[in-house]
Amino acid sequence: MPIRRLAGDFRSLWAVEACLLPTVSRLFADRRFHASLLAMMALFALFAKLHQGDLAGYDAAVYAHEGKQMLATGRWETVYLNGQPDFDKPPMFVWLEAASMWIFGVSDFAARFPSALLGFGTILLVFALARRLSDSYWLPIWAMLILMTTQTFMRFGMRAMTDAPFAFFFTLGLLLYLKGIEQARWFPGFGLALGAAILMRSFLGLIPLGIALAHMAMSGRMALLRSKCFLAGVALAIGIPLWWFIFQYRIFGDLFLARHFSFTYDNLPLTNGKRLWQFGAGLVQYPRMLLETYWPWFPLMAVGLSVQVRKMIRERDSTGSLLVLWIVGVLLPFSFAEFKWLRYILPVFPAFAILAASTLDAWLSPRYRAGFLKAAYLILFLAMAAMWVNPKYRDRPEEMRRLAPLAESATRPDQKIQLYTERRPRDAHLFQVIWYANRQCELRENFNAVLGQLEGAPGTAAAITDKEIFHAVIGRNAAAHPGIRVLGETERFVCWTSSAPALRAEAEGAPKSTASQGGPNGTF
Repeated sequence: MPIRRLAGDFRSLWAVEACLLPTVSRLFADRRFHASLLAMMALFALFAKLHQGDLAGYDAAVYAHEGKQMLATGRWETVYLNGQPDFDKPPMFVWLEAASMWIFGVSDFAARFPSALLGFGTILLVFALARRLSDSYWLPIWAMLILMTTQTFMRFGMRAMTDAPFAFFFTLGLLLYLKGIEQARWFPGFGLALGAAILMRSFLGLIPLGIALAHMAMSGRMALLRSKCFLAGVALAIGIPLWWFIFQYRIFGDLFLARHFSFTYDNLPLTNGKRLWQFGAGLVQYPRMLLETYWPWFPLMAVGLSVQVRKMIRERDSTGSLLVLWIVGVLLPFSFAEFKWLRYILPVFPAFAILAASTLDAWLSPRYRAGFLKAAYLILFLAMAAMWVNPKYRDRPEEMRRLAPLAESATRPDQKIQLYTERRPRDAHLFQVIWYANRQCELRENFNAVLGQLEGAPGTAAAITDKEIFHAVIGRNAAAHPGIRVLGETERFVCWTSSAPALRAEAEGAPKSTASQGGPNGTF
């Protein structure tokens, strides 16, 4: 009797398996299942550890501080940095930062949320773009998979910087342009996306418009220039950000124009005394960076690019023309810039993903497709498990995150925290302080200037200085110096306040800090 029952159980399990296998096979053959699975994995990768780590000193802490200030003051029309108008950038990303902090509260997570959300949106846009550019059933899945496994793209999708959001609006604009070619009613949406891109990165947001115009010319669609919907889209793209420029000019005048465009002018290599060979070397710097970092997808992308270039030249292929113009439209202007970082060209990575996906789709036969997907999912699952167990974030401004609240508590709202450090870049430490403290900060040129300022407001102002030079001037025992009170120490910095005057003379003979070698260990 038990043997018969056991045999019956095995037959039941076999029947269940026989029923499930066709269902699993059908799911695995449906790209909607894979798109949904990849989307869930991308959400996990971008958001699972978004609350951990700190904000770096420059861009991330600056944008976070500006969003916090905008939310606190209610002045959404002008961006303020450390109490002064910041004309370097339009306000779009700062608006997103302030909105995120209004929803989630002021935190590192809220500062990163807009970038992560729009980075995830870009992964979805790549799927939609690949569907429109190719008849292949599986190419959109490959493109989605490639973009979400591109380390550079995912890394900056988790930082409070403009790079991932700009890539989102850039990609959205090109997708809506393609939809507008088929149905003109989409062109106003194209203009709205470009307007948001301009409000994100100033005139660089016009690059998708240049790509669209060049694509029209190469694909014989110049008649679209007379379309009312296209003209409406261009009007929106220019008019939406123009009101902000006019508004700022009416308030601040020529000062706004000079400061807003001076950074771009100063970043051009022709204005910095470059020789011809140095200029030429700069033009190949981005290809060299990609050759070093864009793995394992670089070979597939290079093959896909060469195929699309041939199609563009020989067949006037519309898809090939758009992808090639997309890459040239991003790499060429950014290659003329003095400063080159891989994150600056983040808008080109969706095009790279589609090119690499086209090669993978051509090489991967249906016989090996399921095995490739299973292997890819296994690797992604293991990578996410490792990230969950041991996330590789860096606590770069961790010391300022601990000291800034102490300095804030000893400083009145109308006073500035005093900062002196010889560690480079010095501005990065200032930006960390103003993000992690609700006070403005003043970066001093020497330690003596800090002492002089604190003498004028005894007991109600705080300073953060290099720990080594502080102890060289004040001495290891702060109690021996009347009025000096140490609020907290870290490995390299000390936060302190003073209620006693006449300490300035002691700083005259202070030795130079050997900050580059690191200071002595300390405790908090």
